Amino acid sequence: MMLPDERKLIVDIGKQILANGLAHDGQGNISIYNRQQGYIAITPSGVPYEKRQPEDICVVTLDGKRVEGKWQPTSEHALHYAFYKKRADVNAVLHTHAKYSTVFSITGKESMPVVLAEAGMLLGGPVPVAPYARPGTDAVGEVTVKAANGGRAAIMANHGLVTVADELDRALKVSVAVEEMAHAIVLASSLSASPAEIEANEAKILAAMYDLHVSINQRKS
Repeated sequence: MMLPDERKLIVDIGKQILANGLAHDGQGNISIYNRQQGYIAITPSGVPYEKRQPEDICVVTLDGKRVEGKWQPTSEHALHYAFYKKRADVNAVLHTHAKYSTVFSITGKESMPVVLAEAGMLLGGPVPVAPYARPGTDAVGEVTVKAANGGRAAIMANHGLVTVADELDRALKVSVAVEEMAHAIVLASSLSASPAEIEANEAKILAAMYDLHVSINQRKS
C-alpha cells in the first residue's frame, strides 16, 4: 500500500476531528503531501470518519490523477492542491465545518481577531475570511490561498475553516485553537462585550516563541 503512514494518520486525525466537535459524519476533508515521493494522501468522498480505514484514503498526484484507492477523492481536492502548489511550507491541509469558526464565515467580517494567547502562538495573527467561491471549484482554492497570505488558517466565506501546516498534527492543533477562540468570541458577544484583542506585534512574538519551543524539542528528540 502506498503512503501507509500518511493514510493511517489521516484516519486517526479524522477521529480526533470528531472528538473535538469540528465535524460530523463525513464533513470536511484532510490531506498530507509527501513531497519526497510526489504523492498526496487525501480523504475520499462519501465515507464517514468512523468507518474509514487506511485503504479508504486515496493517493493522488499533484495534478489530481488517482494512483491508488477505490474511492474518488474529496470534491474539495482543488483546495488542497492549490495550497501544495503555492506554498512550499505546507505539507498538510485540514478543512472542517467547525461551527463557531463557521459563524465568522457569514458575518461579513474581514477576519477573526486574535483574542487568546494560545491561538496567537499557533497563528501569529488574525484569521482572514476569504471571499465566497463555489465549493469544489478551482476558485475556492485560489481565493483561500490568497486570503491565508502565508498564514496557518483561513475561513472560507459561507463555508468553513481551513488550516495548513508542515505536519497534520499541527494543522489539527491550529483548527482546535481557532475554534476555541471563535467560541470565546461568540460567547463574549452574547454578553454584549467586545473581546479584547491581542496586538498584532504581540501575536507575532507569541508565534515566534512557540516556533522556537517546537524547534528545541525537535532537536532533543
